[in-house]
Amino acid sequence: MARLVRTEAVVEGRVEQRYTVVEDDITPEYDLDRPPGVVGRPATRVTARSRVTGAATFTTDVRLPGMLEARVLRSPHANARVAALDLDAARAVEGVRCVLGPADASTLGETPALSDHPEFAGAAVAAVAADSGAAAEAALAALAPVFEELGFVTDLDSALARQEFIEEPSESERGDVAAALAAAEVVIESEFDAPAQMHNALESHCAVADWRADGLTVWTSTQSIYQAREQLATMFELDPERVRVICQFMGGGFGAKFGLGAEGVLATELSRRSRRPVRLVFSRRDENRAAGYRTPARISFSIGADAAGRLQAIEASAVMGLGTGGWAYPILEPAKALYACPNVHAMVLPVKQNLGPAAAFRAPGVMEGTWALEQALDEVAERVGLDPLELRRRNHADTDPGTGRPYTSKRLLESYDRAAELAGWDSRESLRGQGRVRRGMGCASQYWWGGGGPPAYAEVRIGAAARPVVTVGLQDLGTGVQTACAIVAAERLGVAVDEISVRAGDTALAGHGPFSGGSMTLASIAPAVRSAGHHVRTQLLDLAAEMFEISATDLTLEEGEIRSVDGALRHPITEVTSKLGNAWVTGSGSRAPNPEGMAVNTFGCQIATVAVDTATGVVRVERVVAVHDVGRIVNPMGARSQVVGGILQGLGFALMEERVIDPTTGTMVNAGLEDYKIPTLADLPEIVCEFVGQADPHLGLGIKGLGEPPVIPTAAAIGNAIAHAVGVRLRAAPYTPRRMLEALA
Repeated sequence: MARLVRTEAVVEGRVEQRYTVVEDDITPEYDLDRPPGVVGRPATRVTARSRVTGAATFTTDVRLPGMLEARVLRSPHANARVAALDLDAARAVEGVRCVLGPADASTLGETPALSDHPEFAGAAVAAVAADSGAAAEAALAALAPVFEELGFVTDLDSALARQEFIEEPSESERGDVAAALAAAEVVIESEFDAPAQMHNALESHCAVADWRADGLTVWTSTQSIYQAREQLATMFELDPERVRVICQFMGGGFGAKFGLGAEGVLATELSRRSRRPVRLVFSRRDENRAAGYRTPARISFSIGADAAGRLQAIEASAVMGLGTGGWAYPILEPAKALYACPNVHAMVLPVKQNLGPAAAFRAPGVMEGTWALEQALDEVAERVGLDPLELRRRNHADTDPGTGRPYTSKRLLESYDRAAELAGWDSRESLRGQGRVRRGMGCASQYWWGGGGPPAYAEVRIGAAARPVVTVGLQDLGTGVQTACAIVAAERLGVAVDEISVRAGDTALAGHGPFSGGSMTLASIAPAVRSAGHHVRTQLLDLAAEMFEISATDLTLEEGEIRSVDGALRHPITEVTSKLGNAWVTGSGSRAPNPEGMAVNTFGCQIATVAVDTATGVVRVERVVAVHDVGRIVNPMGARSQVVGGILQGLGFALMEERVIDPTTGTMVNAGLEDYKIPTLADLPEIVCEFVGQADPHLGLGIKGLGEPPVIPTAAAIGNAIAHAVGVRLRAAPYTPRRMLEALA
């Protein structure tokens, strides 16, 4: 029976109230006394062959008859007005089919897709569609724009002084921080500067739009096909059922590709006007100038503790540089929620700058906030003469510090113990030396959400050949969620994972599915897949019971066979399914809400070992031990891949990634990958990865998310390891050789 229920979901720190339709579910949970078969065993990706052979179709691979190529004219100035723009000259270029100026474009929410007042270098001013890329480039040149340059603000101090905010500044407080700081036996003051980090997904933002009389189809690299469909339907006043969004394969997003994006808006408007399919692909430089970034911030702490290292008060503030857009990411959430501290005051000031819109970036806010807080905690530990891990143990929170809610599960203490054992923490002092190369070891905690939730729906069907098909309304960024869906279905249907096909990335295929972000995807969709698979399993066993004249409760599906529980009867599943002919056995499932009144979080600990060359300032990360508590692991191979990728991304933040702005022009000077350095396999340290704990007993299938957790503590652990190695703490990332040498001087 279907029910309309109201539920609460936490998405990257924002609490959302949702209504969703769920079915009364009879799917049994996993038997904790009996391992769930293929769930928890390493599995190769179901999309592996398509990816490595080149058969996978990404958005940039889409080719349609009569398709036009689009280009965008972008402002070269940090703040300007368009004084002149020759649209007619651009339209006169041979092969040009459509030209859009600032007055022609649709809007994405309240933000114009094209503007005659571009407020950052890289802002879109005009767009063209032509028979070829060369014709489109010629049209851009023919536009001959003339700009009136205006004043701009790019640095945090000037932006704060201007008192212009993207959102109203916010503050929260519990207890009496001023009194607690005054009474504390130890007080440390600490400030850190986090850089802007660019996403640099392998696939840039791109879209192909095909506007026809009977409906609109858009292929786009998006983390939310259903959000993109809703935006398209609203902006272009279309029935949502006449809008189809496709994203079958995707080359990463890391948070910068939620919903439609300007590329989808412009491609659709160009297609609507030209009545031809249109493809728009951002260049690599445009990607870094206009597609978002991790928010730069200045984070300050006053932390009070007693002589035993127990936290008494935290005064925290953060000035976040949101550029021209974004939202106030939960940068001080770690200070408020990671440790047991009775008195906390947090203030966030999200300032506006002429630097383009910020975008969510893998654990937005929390990663930067953890990087600063965990280093400040090491300073507290040093002042009270306490081992850094022991200080974290003493301040462990048994319940959510802000709400008092119990956790659905928490094994952070176990994470500390196991990480310390794997890293050899007890012998860390023996690493340090007085030679040119000095080594150190540092730790950091991980805190995130990732409980998933509705709405999420799935369909499973099986035909005569007994090769099940799973259909889900989601997109796979490259994280392997389709493989996880196949694993979950394989457990219910008793077939091998590679026997299952998973269809995803198309709003025309299935009911609503989750977006890919906030570590929500698998935790949301997996219970729906298992529920749908269970309905199919029940029907198959009923059919088998009739055929073999045995009670369905005495039958099971295992390893491609229908078996009696006593082992006396064993038949291939095809012996039953072959009787279906052209019919299918189908089942659908939905995701139920999470329990009310409980906090759903993930936890973990990472310990980094670094070597610092004091002559050159070069820091090399030699080893990272990562131990995380994220509930049930569906595919250990995919889970480890997530951890490795997150650590490498955190290493990039710590050691090399930084947007550089020319203060005289307000423009980014390292927009290309020849200048903006990202880590490669050559920078990858030894990684030791383990997961602690068991399935979360209060969540569907016991699964919590793993997308964000691996990146959160990495940079902080590296920073603490550097301070341990050389006795000097760097307060601005990345830890480049120049900064290292200046600190050592």
